[in-house]
Amino acid sequence: MRSDRVPLSAFDEALQLTRRLWSADDRQSNELRARHLQAVLFSSPWTLGATLLNVLLCVWVLRPHIGGIGFDIWALTLTLWSSMGLFGWWRGRKRSVQRVRPKVVRHATWNAAALALTWGLLPAIWWPDLAPPHQLFVALLVVGNLSGGAIALAPLPSAAWAFAGLQMASGWVALQRTGGEVGLSIQLLLLLYTTVLCVASYAVARLLAKRHLSEESAAQQGEVIGLLLRDFEESSADVLWEIDVQGRFMNPSERLAELLQRSPDKLARLGLVNALASLQAPGAGGGDRLRQTLVRGEAFRDEVIRVRFASAAGEPERTRWWSVTAKPVFDHEGRAQGWRGVISDVTAERKSHQHLNYLAHFDSLTGLANRVSVRNRLAQLVEQAAGAEGRRGALLCLDLDNFKNINDSLGHSVGDAVLQEMGKRLRKLMRKSDLCGRLGGDEFALVLDDLRSTDEALQLAQRLVAAMRVPVELSGLQVASGVSIGLALVPEHACSVDEAMAAADLALYAAKAEGRGRVHLFTAELGSSQRRRLDLERELREALVRDQLRVVYQAQVDLKTWRITGAEALVRWHHPQLGPISPAEFVPLAEKTGLIHNIGAWVLDRACSDAGGLLQGLCIAVNVSTAQVQRASFVNELRAQLGRHRLRPGQLEVEITESLLMENVNEALQNLHAIKQLGVRVALDDFGTGYSSLAYLRLFPFDKLKIDRAFVSELMQASDARAIVRAMLELARVLGMSTLAEGVEEPAQLEVLTRVGCSAIQGYLTARPMPASELAALIARWDGLPRPAVTEPLPSSIQGELNEALRGR
Repeated sequence: MRSDRVPLSAFDEALQLTRRLWSADDRQSNELRARHLQAVLFSSPWTLGATLLNVLLCVWVLRPHIGGIGFDIWALTLTLWSSMGLFGWWRGRKRSVQRVRPKVVRHATWNAAALALTWGLLPAIWWPDLAPPHQLFVALLVVGNLSGGAIALAPLPSAAWAFAGLQMASGWVALQRTGGEVGLSIQLLLLLYTTVLCVASYAVARLLAKRHLSEESAAQQGEVIGLLLRDFEESSADVLWEIDVQGRFMNPSERLAELLQRSPDKLARLGLVNALASLQAPGAGGGDRLRQTLVRGEAFRDEVIRVRFASAAGEPERTRWWSVTAKPVFDHEGRAQGWRGVISDVTAERKSHQHLNYLAHFDSLTGLANRVSVRNRLAQLVEQAAGAEGRRGALLCLDLDNFKNINDSLGHSVGDAVLQEMGKRLRKLMRKSDLCGRLGGDEFALVLDDLRSTDEALQLAQRLVAAMRVPVELSGLQVASGVSIGLALVPEHACSVDEAMAAADLALYAAKAEGRGRVHLFTAELGSSQRRRLDLERELREALVRDQLRVVYQAQVDLKTWRITGAEALVRWHHPQLGPISPAEFVPLAEKTGLIHNIGAWVLDRACSDAGGLLQGLCIAVNVSTAQVQRASFVNELRAQLGRHRLRPGQLEVEITESLLMENVNEALQNLHAIKQLGVRVALDDFGTGYSSLAYLRLFPFDKLKIDRAFVSELMQASDARAIVRAMLELARVLGMSTLAEGVEEPAQLEVLTRVGCSAIQGYLTARPMPASELAALIARWDGLPRPAVTEPLPSSIQGELNEALRGR
């Protein structure tokens, strides 16, 4: 917005300041006058003392040559004037004046003018009759009075100008009476000097006025900041604190005293570190770390410490987590004055983080390790088996028999109870050195370490089969089940985690095929799947050349607008002899053989071409493998594709999985940041099913979090699935990410996802994967298609969960 205010000239600004000091009667002007008057009074004893000294010198030097009663009256008048001024200053030297009315400035101006006139009588009357040496004395006296008076009265421009002007006039009269060309030159010089002094006195007054206004503005801002801080402390859970250089509290508030369980008076004598140390558990290092941080004198954030509080009799102590943030305070000369900071109670966040971390490594239903932990432990076993001669282990994959029938006939709550009971039985039978985990659904795994023989593993597996065969009693109901087990030995059957999992899975399938309730050890005959992989690998090398691959798109629908805003590019392989081959089967092969780079580049080129053609206006998501993103040239390939197809970066989204961040983290993060700098969106795919960890979400600011279909498929059956989905959505909301749920196939799932705040969905409920032309046609007629709606109300239990979640938000 333009301002119509015209800047003032220097002359107008001078007149404005003078007018304000002379006549304005508002509060701010009165305070300004008081500051200027105080500045004049500060030098008053020196100026009045100099006046007395000048009078004495005049009497001593000039009295013998002038004589007469007139000179004596003149000298006596100045002496009395100066003495009365000194007496008045002495009486009011300790009085602090905050506001001054305009008449005081006017009085001071008339007083200065009268003083100047009195001094002006000396050169105006007696100058022509004096000898040259005495004329020089009077000239120096006039110049000294002129300069000293203008400087001393500078905070009050009207008084300074009156004094200087009248002093100049008296000198002008004296020189006029003398006459001559030299006298005229001196008159002009006197006029020039007086003008300079008047301008200088105005500059001093202007600087003093600006300083006062700045201090007043700073004081007002300080009051506002103080009010805001008090309001912040009253309305926030955070507590402000301030300490001096010795670490002692300064002006502790009631909130701080209540938090630290000390009175404000006691806190004023107590240091921050000591107050916190008294609340810490023995051995906790938070206080020591905080002390070392303060000693370094550097600002710090989120120094977390654990404190304990006594509870009522018979109850355990309460543990809280506090986050301390602070920065050092310095004076205007850079000297340390102490610290100022805030204490935040982060107990809830800490517990939430621990809970999410628990969910990332443990199964929420059974309390057993999850797939991530099983794979990590199996990786350790494989490494130990390869490094230590004779060290053996085994992997047991377990699958409950007829569990689907239990779920379908008795309900998911009974099924969950059966899974929990099976988990308890597994824990009882396993050794302390072994790890038992739930892989998902009714699949379990047992990692056996340091086996002495194959028979030891087989015997344990048979005991598990026998224990699981015992019916589960639930509220008087006996539920019969069983378990089939596949067994793979390490290192005999596998030299990697994936090989061990594959071998155990093959053995498990064989056990089920033999009639369930059995144990099957992996054999070479079960490796026929490996032969299929070799055949697929050979054919895959020719698939691109023979034009056997194609790209299809599955629509992504925004839940707020119910419009198709994006699509995921999916690669499909249809072999002339082998038929359709699942991406889950050939993509891992492509990654293993390095063919993924050529296939990925081809898919990216097709997706960019369609994004700039038939699918303009959509954001196309492309899955990229770990091997692709870790290549140094991938970012340049991405940039080249955008330029070739003239795409805006926002039209493309790269989807990665968490496995990318498991190896070569620094290189992967460098490439991801380079992709973000291009403007291309980055989505985290299948969150919660692989190596889920909150650490990855902190390492890189993803644009989108994709919820795996495994959770979506159980939304209507498992309460833990709904809880995990809500936790993911809340986590994404806090981190500023959008969300998309995959595999949505039922209107009820759509209803639940909409109510818990999911951003978008993708699945067969809205559209199957299809060629770009068919998707373009679907978009054209989309507005005429109805939004899927539930035909029956959601179950009351789910309704209650959703309502409670909404209230919590």
